[in-house]
Amino acid sequence: MIFALFAAIVLYLLVNYSSLMAAIVLLAVPLVTIVAIPETANAFLAHEHARLAGGLVPINNYHLLLFVWSTIIGIILYTEFLTWYLSKNKRSVK
Repeated sequence: MIFALFAAIVLYLLVNYSSLMAAIVLLAVPLVTIVAIPETANAFLAHEHARLAGGLVPINNYHLLLFVWSTIIGIILYTEFLTWYLSKNKRSVK
């Protein structure tokens, strides 16, 4: 639930404000949380949800955070590239 809310806030910033602001929030919020309250953040990120492959591979909250990060960073980079590409080929109207 926390990661879904986090992703929704970042995507809202991406759509309504700017991709730079969304990227800053995407990286700053977890880093500031880890610096400000390291014990709580470490306990939260180390929480185990499941084990895969016969108990060999644990799925923790930090795996989910990395999944959210990589997905949203991909979306941000795609929108930046698409914006650059569309503005590059724009003709000037006289």
